[in-house]
Amino acid sequence: MPQELIERLQAGKVYSPTQAERATENFFTVENLTVLREIALRRCADRVNLLTETVRTKSHSDYHTDEHILVCLSSSPSNAKIIRTAARMANAFKGAFTALFVETPDYQVMSEEDVKRLRSNMRLAEQLGAKIETVYGEDVSYQIAEFARLSGVSKIVIGRSSATRKSIFSKPTLTEKLIANAPNLDVHIIPDTDGKNTAYRAKKARKRNGIVFSVSDLLKSIAILILASCIGMLFRQLGFAEANIITVYVLGVLVTSVVTRHRVYSLISSIVSVLVFNFFFTDPQFTLRAYNQGYPVTFLIMFLAALLTSSLAVKLKEHAKQSAKAAYRTKVLFDTNQLLQQAKDKNEIVSATANQLIKLLGKDIVFYLTEGETLGEPIFLQFREIKQTKK
Repeated sequence: MPQELIERLQAGKVYSPTQAERATENFFTVENLTVLREIALRRCADRVNLLTETVRTKSHSDYHTDEHILVCLSSSPSNAKIIRTAARMANAFKGAFTALFVETPDYQVMSEEDVKRLRSNMRLAEQLGAKIETVYGEDVSYQIAEFARLSGVSKIVIGRSSATRKSIFSKPTLTEKLIANAPNLDVHIIPDTDGKNTAYRAKKARKRNGIVFSVSDLLKSIAILILASCIGMLFRQLGFAEANIITVYVLGVLVTSVVTRHRVYSLISSIVSVLVFNFFFTDPQFTLRAYNQGYPVTFLIMFLAALLTSSLAVKLKEHAKQSAKAAYRTKVLFDTNQLLQQAKDKNEIVSATANQLIKLLGKDIVFYLTEGETLGEPIFLQFREIKQTKK
């Protein structure tokens, strides 16, 4: 304590009596020593927090030394209530407050009303002191759990409608998936519906599972299937086992899923590969009959293996596209920062901002400059013009 140090100085345990008297009169006052003690404690606490965070990140642990509240943003009409509840929790715990929006392919098909409501919820969260973050992916629960793990979130706040199943046979809810992905996090479920209103259901993007005719994809699939059959015949001539030939067809389906743009071609390729293998490589040859009792099981396993590998390849392609979009947005924002710093006058600022918005949004831009309290003449910048100038 500061008073104890002063008593030791006066007792001559630190300096000589003359030096101790001079020190207590000039620098070693109770106020200065108290401030120094507080600074030392803060530096020590910062050091301990840094070491703790480093160990937690390396060991992938979920323990936390301070509170960090995470609320999930959506276009639901009741999301504002959840945001306010999370803000009150953050204030009560004296912790950090983050609002997270997971952008999925469904965002592209949102109605104008839902988009406005989502932006309104984002503004509300920002007004209540939240830091707005956006991540991209199809698996909402995984994105939330991964963000929470990397950001040191201690509590997650979501609505009750996302925690209720329609029936016993329904898919796991967001809450169930979130608990499975982050079992050590506290998940707070807030009532977000009343007796009058039904639960809000966002519009889902339609997945193109139907047959989409594409000449290029069809030719690629046929060429890969023919190539796999030729390699299989070569293996048969060399005396290789049927398992090796099956592996070639599974690889062919995997390559088909990578080089084609539509998922349906990898599915059709899985089925056709089984039929072609049965036709060329099982006894009796050149028929779709199979005398061996084990062949049906072989065909089933071959089909499932081909289907699973193609599905995983398609998902990897989709994740790669989303990562590329996120990287492109980050690059555009970084370039915008540099261009604005280099701008010398108002016209250069307007030009740089408009061009970067066109790159980011892919839309035409109309700029209005203010002249006093009135709007100036509109400045039109078209997306096509920007693309042509690039060429």
